[in-house]
Amino acid sequence: MVIAAGVDAGTESYEIFAIEDGLESFRCEIKTVEVMKNPEVVLDAISESNAEIIAGISGYGLPIKRFSELTNEDIFLMTLSKDEKVAVGLRPLIELILKKDINIYTIPGIIHLTTVPEWRKINRIDIGTPDKLCSVVMAMERLSEDQYYSDQSFVLVEAGYGFNAFIAVEGGKIVDGIGGTSGFPSYLSPGSIDAEIAHLLSSFPKSLIFRAGFRDYLRMKKMQNGFESLDGNVVEWMVEFMKKGVKAVEVSIKENDRIVTSGRFFKNPGYRKMFEEAFEEYEIIDLGRDKSAEGAAVIADGLAGGIFEKLVNILEIRNARGSVLDYITPEIRKHMKYQL
Repeated sequence: MVIAAGVDAGTESYEIFAIEDGLESFRCEIKTVEVMKNPEVVLDAISESNAEIIAGISGYGLPIKRFSELTNEDIFLMTLSKDEKVAVGLRPLIELILKKDINIYTIPGIIHLTTVPEWRKINRIDIGTPDKLCSVVMAMERLSEDQYYSDQSFVLVEAGYGFNAFIAVEGGKIVDGIGGTSGFPSYLSPGSIDAEIAHLLSSFPKSLIFRAGFRDYLRMKKMQNGFESLDGNVVEWMVEFMKKGVKAVEVSIKENDRIVTSGRFFKNPGYRKMFEEAFEEYEIIDLGRDKSAEGAAVIADGLAGGIFEKLVNILEIRNARGSVLDYITPEIRKHMKYQL
């Protein structure tokens, strides 16, 4: 039996989760600010887990690849930044791992999956980061108690502290997605930005992605903006955008009456209640706490030929290919800050 671990690099915290024969054997959470100060703490936790294979720490994603084989181009494609001060401490951690002999593998983003038609990727990078794939993995494993993987269709809705995402699954395959930076505003992130606003910007620092969402708007309006104490009207606004996200990806599924929820905002009773009222015609299944690290561990187990290999194969994770920049049209590409 292999011990497999997953690592989720979140906006607020990192989680390391390990499984042995499908059962939890280790869990550790570290504040992202601590990782940014000292990336070594993540490697210490991985060592403590006794994991033989690890998956995660993949940023915007990359087809399955051992970290020891990563090139400088790969690292850029995972972080989309050459600034070590951004990307939740990801780049320094990746570079630290490269100096060690650790059996860590990358995880693809939704855009790398061949099950998503190419036209749904045009001029998109983030249609769901690797942690969203990990959440889909956990959703499918949860639903497999009553339904074969290949019979499952649903929309995964993630309402996180930093980002929201919507992933469409049909017949056990991911077929579409809207990611945190290509969709609707969330608590921290602005989501997609009007092209006219983008034209007016003198610059677009990476950090803007993490701080121009609802909280920024509420501060501007001098309204209550604390995560735990949002006004009911504000929650209603946020849920409206969630409804738009679900409806947008649902067009890629022939029939759907099921939503699987995940993310920090669903722990808020008021938010949860309003969301359920907005989707009263759906069966709603909640994954509970963020399951991304656990999903990464399941993927690692499957890659090692463990008990979750069938799930990894159904999702065609090993068939992932390309890069996050492959679907950007030439007229946009020629204006990009970084050229590969």
